[in-house]
Amino acid sequence: MMARKDDLLTLNEIAKLAGVGRQAAQKWHQVARKTGGKPPLRMVAEAMGVEVPQANDDSPRYPRKVVVGFLKAVGYMNADESPMERHEGKGKWAPTSPTIDPRPVEQPAPDSGEKPFKVDPQTGGRIRHYIPHAWEMAGFGSQASFTSSRSKGRAPEPDGIDELERPYWFAETLERWKSEAPERKAARYAGNKPDGWTEKGQPFRLLPGTNYYAQQAAKLAGQGVQDQPSEQD
Repeated sequence: MMARKDDLLTLNEIAKLAGVGRQAAQKWHQVARKTGGKPPLRMVAEAMGVEVPQANDDSPRYPRKVVVGFLKAVGYMNADESPMERHEGKGKWAPTSPTIDPRPVEQPAPDSGEKPFKVDPQTGGRIRHYIPHAWEMAGFGSQASFTSSRSKGRAPEPDGIDELERPYWFAETLERWKSEAPERKAARYAGNKPDGWTEKGQPFRLLPGTNYYAQQAAKLAGQGVQDQPSEQD
């Protein structure tokens, strides 16, 4: 018989539902995130507005709806509660498909002109995208290029860090980043900005002679240097 939403699950039952060992369930119950925040199961219970007093018992238990909300959020369950396929590999594991944020979100007012958020129809939670599927939505050519661009600050900032401390993005963030690609490219090839403006508002660029290191390089090369700014049209 399938457990009901209000049934209380022990750590052993949570591990069985997730398809993991009890040690993993113990960590979800007991170990707080290094980046700050309560242990994962408690974080999800709080996000869902569910009290979990039995979590403090000698044999901790959590409402099934909290456990399912957690597993859907971090990538152990699909929206229909079927097990999510996992791709093992080096580095921190990330969900292979979008997941469901456990916090219900308030949609923009109909007359606000803003597009409604993409949410799970059953829970009302926004859809989280992780690196394995976020890169394509953001318009990158590959996961490797997305990861590399993130390290250089050339990718969208994550919308959050999940309960297992992995970055995720909402669909709206990724789609906006992709739509703004032409503007970023135009700005990148627009040329260098002037170093300043004169009192009359004319732009100028500082010549190499105004920089100590440029002066030393010019001396070694036997070149003359100038210390005056040059005006640009």
